[in-house]
Parts: sequence; C-alpha cells; structure tokens
Amino acid sequence: MEEEKGLVETKLKVRPVKKEREKKYRDYPTVVDNSTAAHDFWEPIVHLGLWAIKGHQIVKGPWGGGTVEQAKKRPPREFMVIDRASFAFYSHSYGLVSPFFQGLLEAKLTGTKCPKCGTVYCPPRAHCWNPECKVADCFDNWVNLPLTGIIHTFTVQCLAAAPFEHMLPFSMGWVQVDGADTTLPMLLHIRPKEIFIGKKVNIEFIPRKSRKGDLMDLYAVAAVPGEKPPEWACMQKDTREMESVENSMKATLKFIKDRYGVDNSPQTRGW
Repeated sequence: MEEEKGLVETKLKVRPVKKEREKKYRDYPTVVDNSTAAHDFWEPIVHLGLWAIKGHQIVKGPWGGGTVEQAKKRPPREFMVIDRASFAFYSHSYGLVSPFFQGLLEAKLTGTKCPKCGTVYCPPRAHCWNPECKVADCFDNWVNLPLTGIIHTFTVQCLAAAPFEHMLPFSMGWVQVDGADTTLPMLLHIRPKEIFIGKKVNIEFIPRKSRKGDLMDLYAVAAVPGEKPPEWACMQKDTREMESVENSMKATLKFIKDRYGVDNSPQTRGW
C-alpha cells in the first residue's frame, strides 16, 4: 500500500490527507471500521477531479465498417487519443437488509419472511412485494436458510464487464435456495455440459479472509457430481448448441490466457 500510495502521489501530485479526518457519520457511532485506510488513500484522488489528463497520443489503425479483417485491408488512418479520468467514490449502505450481508461473512444464508403472506425472500427484502400485503415490514422477521437449492435458470458467460473479464469463461445461475420463494444469483462451479434447470446444488463460500460481504463470497457446486442432464435439458438436447458453447469457451480461454496470463481451464479450476 505504501508503494502504491507513493506512486499515485508522484504522478498525480495528490494533496496529503488531513491528519484529523472529518467524521463521515456524525450522528451514528461506527461499530466496525475496516475501510478507513482505503478512504484515506482514495479520497484525495477523488477530490482532484481529474476530468482530463494533459497530453495525447496519435495512433494508426484500421477503420470503417465490416469485419476486422476487411478493415485491416484498408490503408490505416491516424487517430488522436486523449485520456480522461472520472474518479468517483461511493459509500453504499445495505440498509435494513444489512444482516444478510453480514451473514455472508460468517458463511451463513438468511432471508426475510413476510408476516402476512409468508413469502420468504432471499436475497432479502425489507418490505413485501405482494400487493395484498401493502408493503408489510419484513426487516425484523429473519429466517435461517440451508446451503442447498436448485438451479432456476442459468447462463454461460464468454463475455463480461471489465472487472470480471479475467474470470471468463464462467457460468452464472439463479438458484432458489431451499425454503425461499425467490432466487439468488451466484457463480456456478459446474461444467456447462452438466448444468440444467432443476439441478440440485450445494452452496459454498470462498475462504473467510477473502470475503467482502457481497454475493461474490458464495458459489454453487453440484449436489451430485457428474450427474447426467435429463433428455429435455435445453442446452444439451441440441448437440450443435452444446458444440457452439464449448467452442466459444475454448476461444475465450485462449483470449484470457493471452491477455491476462491466466489459465481458467476446467483442469486448473478443478470444476
């Protein structure tokens, strides 16, 4: 952290942090504080308002419509590139459903239950969505849930936003936790050829020291490893569809290895 901080201060000329920081929550005592160090590092950078960075680059490259190969056949053109930074620092409160995310730190799953209709929400809701319940309070009616469930629906990802790109390819599922009436999104540590709607799963957590109290702390594994999908399984019943998925995954694995030097193959991951 000290080296990183020194590098940023050198390049951006960040003003030093005040020795006595203004308390962010004046009217609310802080019970646990594991983030002030991060605030002290990032807030000065945020306050600089770096909307533009002095300088530019001139690059030469392909242009125009059509495929990449077609564009490469045209004489390249020069383009001016500038850098813009829009740093933002947000403090987001989990509000009345905070107990759910605190539970994730302890490898526990909880949900809220409507006192009127009995609907169990996981992820939790502070108020019931059932129109007949008229937004009844659920936030004081918590229930403990088992680490088991079934896959309600799923997707195999070969494209992802930048923060998750290095994890590709991966499968994402919406799992209905046993005892809940809603579904919870999570990563599926299951090979695509073995995933199907209705598949039973067990929910596991990443190591305690790596948990942050968000949905990336947990993932699902097959309750019955090596289970053969039923004949009606939407992805596996069409051999061409399954081949297309596997070919896309192979191409993605190569891309990630070339770009990040990371081997995300099933053999390396172990699933």
